Amino acid sequence: MLFCSASVGNVTYTYADNVYYGRALASGIYLYSTPEITTDKTNRMFEIPVTYFVLLLGDENDLFYRAQYIDVYGFVLKSEVSCVQGTPAVPYVTNATFRVFTPNGANLRSSPYQTLGTTNLVTSVPFLETNLMYYGSCEGEEAISYKGNVWYYSKYVFQNQELYGYIYSPLCDLLTNIVQNTEQFEYVTPNFSSPTIDSTNEGPYLSLSNPWQIIIIVLVCLPCLVIIYFLFKPTKIATQKVVKPSNKKSKRKKKISKLKHSDYYELDSDYFE
Repeated sequence: MLFCSASVGNVTYTYADNVYYGRALASGIYLYSTPEITTDKTNRMFEIPVTYFVLLLGDENDLFYRAQYIDVYGFVLKSEVSCVQGTPAVPYVTNATFRVFTPNGANLRSSPYQTLGTTNLVTSVPFLETNLMYYGSCEGEEAISYKGNVWYYSKYVFQNQELYGYIYSPLCDLLTNIVQNTEQFEYVTPNFSSPTIDSTNEGPYLSLSNPWQIIIIVLVCLPCLVIIYFLFKPTKIATQKVVKPSNKKSKRKKKISKLKHSDYYELDSDYFE
């Protein structure tokens, strides 16, 4: 039994089930940022390289799986990926890089649109920078006339910071040659177990109603109250025992004092003879 966990937003999903990978057997299969089909297609993050895989993290809804590609999380259409039995030796395109070759450098943006100006600007990438990891491509704005609308989704590591975003592909060159994955697998229908959810914002009882949350809190706190009671009870008895002897001693002193005042002496008559 294998264990798999992943975070989507603020929620961590953990599974104790077989691990499934979904394969992109054709071009035009995307990792989405939201589990929905939109008319403007702006939630398409990047195209998964053909013959490579995403790690399937579970069912999101009737149309989408939750998925992971390298270290990026999102969603894939169930109808577009083919689930395989087994774990690929090379599930992702790794060590794929490219270079910015324009003298003025290029901008890394949070979306593949240049006309948004600085609103989607992540950072500027300098001339001849090669520290750029390639994930996949995406259609966006044609920033330069007749140069096409393809953008590279990438990770730029700068001063120990990992910055993610899009760079307009006509400003880049030396993209690593990506060869197809020829691993053979049996294709199956995935069977996911229900996930256990641990939200960083709402606690482990996210799915419980308020009355049940109160009952659980009371049941958890009750043993603590019992323990506290028994811890303080002996201390109270000991205090009473210490006080009582001090009262007796005080009374004894009073009696002795009275006796001293009433004492008298009888002299033996033989003493004077």
